[in-house]
Amino acid sequence: MKSKLFTSVLSVCVTLMLISGSSVNAEMLKKNSYVEKKGITIEYFGHSSFGISDSDGMKIVTDPYDPILGYTFPSISTQILTVSHDHFDHNNVAALKGYKQLINATTGSFTNGDIKVRGFASWHDTTEGSERGPNTIYTYEINKIKVCHLGDLGHELSAELIKSIGEIDVLMIPVGGTFTINSDEAIKVINSINPKIVIPMHYGTDVSRPIFEDYLAPVDDFTSKIKLEGWEIENIDNLTLTKQMLNTLKSKKVFVLNYN
Repeated sequence: MKSKLFTSVLSVCVTLMLISGSSVNAEMLKKNSYVEKKGITIEYFGHSSFGISDSDGMKIVTDPYDPILGYTFPSISTQILTVSHDHFDHNNVAALKGYKQLINATTGSFTNGDIKVRGFASWHDTTEGSERGPNTIYTYEINKIKVCHLGDLGHELSAELIKSIGEIDVLMIPVGGTFTINSDEAIKVINSINPKIVIPMHYGTDVSRPIFEDYLAPVDDFTSKIKLEGWEIENIDNLTLTKQMLNTLKSKKVFVLNYN
């Protein structure tokens, strides 16, 4: 009798342990799945315009351009729209179907839900704006990933500004020259910021050539040089990242995003 009772109790205990273990495993799987979902996807709309989205939709759009540029801007809405400076190829806010918050060439700190944005003053040239005016650098913190968009940066960065910008996971940097830093200057800026991933922008293409003629160097001018510095180059349509992926990168990468 005692033996049967002991066996029954033991069976119940084992069953409860299995159920409990199953619940823990299910919870762990759910948590891991949640972490993986909380990454970001970066799309390139051409010139200096990008879209940053997550599993909940489009969250950030940068520097929408006038259609005279030659690119076709997508029909999208976003949570946050940032403009680095007031030039036609960066400030066409009417290109979007809608946005909840516009940060237009403004410095300071901004919060929208879980997204943190900071704007930093810089210049569009090497003469403190006397040729092309001011430029705003933005950093975005979204799903624990920190992205920096340098706008139409025209100069190398001071030690003070580099410190203010802080650690960067993904750096969007102009490389075409003439109106911004060129490929050699871009590499110096990259080395000073030391990001994990670089995405070049504001370079010459077959699409933009009719309006910019040959003033903007092609992206190959930049990639051929930074490759010599040990960076890996990859051409892709869209870039999807999680913080975990960034933490396990074994080499520094330049992603040249195809125009969508």
